[in-house]
Amino acid sequence: MAVLLTIVLVSTTPIIIKTLLALITIAFVFPVIRKFLFKDKFRKIKVAFYSSVTFTIGLFLVSIFEAPSFKWDGDFLIIMVVLFYSLIGNFLYGLPVSLIAEFISMKFSNIRFWLSGFIHIGFGLATYFIDPGGFFTSAVICSIIFFALDEITKLYSTSY
Repeated sequence: MAVLLTIVLVSTTPIIIKTLLALITIAFVFPVIRKFLFKDKFRKIKVAFYSSVTFTIGLFLVSIFEAPSFKWDGDFLIIMVVLFYSLIGNFLYGLPVSLIAEFISMKFSNIRFWLSGFIHIGFGLATYFIDPGGFFTSAVICSIIFFALDEITKLYSTSY
């Protein structure tokens, strides 16, 4: 914990990112959050990883069809950077949002699917206020993929 505090205090990272990382780290202290995150054989963590890979593969396929002159050296590096950033976004932003969506939507069983989808996509749309031009469309696409994969894995999970 002292190392985390030192990194947060000494780092030149913007305060909003430091606060988000600190809240996520503190959240793992609470057993309720750990229970949701680690149930069904790490289902939420797998969904975050699969949605990042799905988004990256989809972007790769779109880039191949738009510009058929694919170069392994330059374009492959861009794809790896996209995978890295989508992994960061899905793990630091998508997982907490998914936990919030599941926690809230469990209380409303008759509209659980629609409420969970609204929360997932709503938080994806909320990235417009953080960065209007940059990651807005990518965040919305990732939130839709995350929601779809979360619902699919929830259908096939044994303990839901």
